[in-house]
Amino acid sequence: MKLSTRLLNLLTAVGCFAIAGIAIAYFLINEKFEWIPEAALELVHEKELLERPEAKRCSECHKDIYDAWKDSRHSISWTSKTYIEASENRTKEKCLACHIPESVTGEKPSPRLDRRDEGIYCVSCHFINGKMNGPYDLVAPPHPTHRNPDYVNSRFCGSCHQKTFKEWKETGEEDTCQDCHMPRTKSRLTQKLPLSLLHKKKWVGNHKFLHGDLNDKNILMEAEFNKKFFNVSLLNNAIPHAVPTADNGDPRLYLYLTFFNAAGEQVDQAKEIIAPQQETALPFNKKVNFRYRLFDPTDQVDIVLKYQPAWSKEKDLVWEKTVRRKSK
Repeated sequence: MKLSTRLLNLLTAVGCFAIAGIAIAYFLINEKFEWIPEAALELVHEKELLERPEAKRCSECHKDIYDAWKDSRHSISWTSKTYIEASENRTKEKCLACHIPESVTGEKPSPRLDRRDEGIYCVSCHFINGKMNGPYDLVAPPHPTHRNPDYVNSRFCGSCHQKTFKEWKETGEEDTCQDCHMPRTKSRLTQKLPLSLLHKKKWVGNHKFLHGDLNDKNILMEAEFNKKFFNVSLLNNAIPHAVPTADNGDPRLYLYLTFFNAAGEQVDQAKEIIAPQQETALPFNKKVNFRYRLFDPTDQVDIVLKYQPAWSKEKDLVWEKTVRRKSK
């Protein structure tokens, strides 16, 4: 009986020490990591993680971020068929820096020689000057991470998306690239036990780098008959850069108009191409007007707006409208 009591007391003491140890570790890691001796951290660092590992290696701890990145356009920036064709089998040197960046720092990067098939991957954005960088100071045992405020600054994305960054800057809007294209949710930075239990949940950006949808809420249309003319205006009222936007790619909006007489017979048609490379993209919060001369009696115009991303030959419907002449 005494042995059982002693064993129970011993197990209780061990349990208390374990709980206290976890609590102390949790406090030090999340609140006072600077109290942890550097020598102690060196004992558990995995030094190969600071030698430009492949993305799959990062996924061992950061699985959720890795899975999101894997679904992104960034992950195939070097292997995309569209890029290979547009760059003449990767021979256009001006494309290399942003499709296989060595290290993104807020300035235009240099192209790298290793792991090119991984495109724009973990190391490209998080390995700077020999250190792992991120939006938080972290003391995770495998590797230290140093806080870099640029990760929530549009200038970071502007390293490669220079034209879009300039357009955004000219709008004076406060929402950053990351606010729209990397919306944050509160979750754990690592999914590997027991590390995931030792870190507080933090605001983590979506590493799919969302493209965003175009619709009749952010591309507004006004149209009217005016005697022998038909006037149409488009307004990008919600996206704080030109639409579409691109430094070198060729995304396009296509505006189709079909004109009908009172009997429902087609009498004319028109098409507009709205694209950055033609300098016809829709600026933020500024109407773009189109005017068409009506040579035949016209009572109805069907208007269709379609979007073709730079990486696709397909056109997606944005919206379609019908405008009828008002009765006299």
